Amino acid sequence: MNFDSYITSSTKTAFTVGVNQKLIKYNKLNLKKAAFTLAETLITLTIIGVIAALTIPTLISKYQKHTYVVGLKKAYSQLQNAFKMIPITQGCSPGDFDCAGWNDNKNIDGQEFNGNISNKRAYLLSKQFKINKLCYYGSTDEICRKASNIVDDGASRAYFFTNDGMIWNGYSYIVDVNGFKGPNQIGRDIFRFRITDQSYESLYGIPQGTVVPFGSKLYADIYNYPNDYWRNNNYCTTENVNRNNADWWSEGFCTGRVLEEDAMNY
Repeated sequence: MNFDSYITSSTKTAFTVGVNQKLIKYNKLNLKKAAFTLAETLITLTIIGVIAALTIPTLISKYQKHTYVVGLKKAYSQLQNAFKMIPITQGCSPGDFDCAGWNDNKNIDGQEFNGNISNKRAYLLSKQFKINKLCYYGSTDEICRKASNIVDDGASRAYFFTNDGMIWNGYSYIVDVNGFKGPNQIGRDIFRFRITDQSYESLYGIPQGTVVPFGSKLYADIYNYPNDYWRNNNYCTTENVNRNNADWWSEGFCTGRVLEEDAMNY
């Protein structure tokens, strides 16, 4: 005889209900164990928020510094190439800046500079860049006046804007590598160079038109002042660069440091 015949339908039903109830209780217990309480969730979110608050500003700062370093290296390369090309494009021998008209205030290329050598040098230099605007000294153009507040070293200068967003002081060789974006701060996005004249070639074997970063070892050697090398002074520091009254001379030495270290370690 089949065993199932001894089990009544009511018995089967009771058995099934009991098993299902136990399964339901088991599943509820497991679900309860797997879920997070509100307190646990809030604590986790708080920890994530604290970590983000500590790390995100550092990551942003590192990224910004990296963009400034890349911009400076690009500006340095562009300036070097420009000074190689200026005499050649003016029909002179390489390095002959006197022939190119660099050191006089005579008009060239049909341009009238009204005796202002700053305007002439800015014009000659800007011809080697892809520019969208050239500002001569005394311009009342709003954009030109705004540029003078950023890359003017306190003298009467001329400026030009390149297509890649840089602003150049065409006489003092100061560049803001990201233009008006900011922070417009010497040693951050603003850097300075110097260009040798012919008198240094016989002493150091450095030809006229050599681009020399402020604060570099070459800069200190050329001008015979060891303290002008950034390693020998205390100018290019975080404290100095971030102060409100940072100046063109001391913080300008950061140019040499950034190029030498290939980083902004301050």
